[in-house]
Amino acid sequence: MSKTKDYNIKKAGRGFHLEEKLQKDNKIQGAVESFDLSLDALETDLKIALSAHRSPHMTLDEQIELDSYLVYLTTTLYWMYLKLQGSDVSKHGIIHDLGRAKEILARSKELNTSLEAPRLDMPATKRFIAAGMHTRFVDMGGVMVTEEQYKRSLLDVGNSKIDK
Repeated sequence: MSKTKDYNIKKAGRGFHLEEKLQKDNKIQGAVESFDLSLDALETDLKIALSAHRSPHMTLDEQIELDSYLVYLTTTLYWMYLKLQGSDVSKHGIIHDLGRAKEILARSKELNTSLEAPRLDMPATKRFIAAGMHTRFVDMGGVMVTEEQYKRSLLDVGNSKIDK
């Protein structure tokens, strides 16, 4: 006997309607309504994803992301089916598949975010630095001085040694 018969749930039109004695149980009624809404959302997403899957204008990255999302959707639907049948999904392989699909989607989102980050235009940066390098600096004991100041200090040191 399936769970739907145990709860005496009757499908009428778009939503679920419980028998009179179960309508008073807010917990069951809320669970059924939540399930119905989740199922409707998944169905809508699946229709959109399948229609987009037929588009010939998708890039390879978009196709991979869409296929990953379809795997997530179908795995979620199968998980919901197993739960309705009263199966213990904690010991079922679907949990591993569902977790793997979530990881793939998270990794895809991470990659897309990193690709959208601003990038440094290296040729322009090199030109900018080269144009601003008319003054050369030298590290003189932890103090940055111009090359001209460094040469003068060497001359001053050399002159002071000659005077002694």
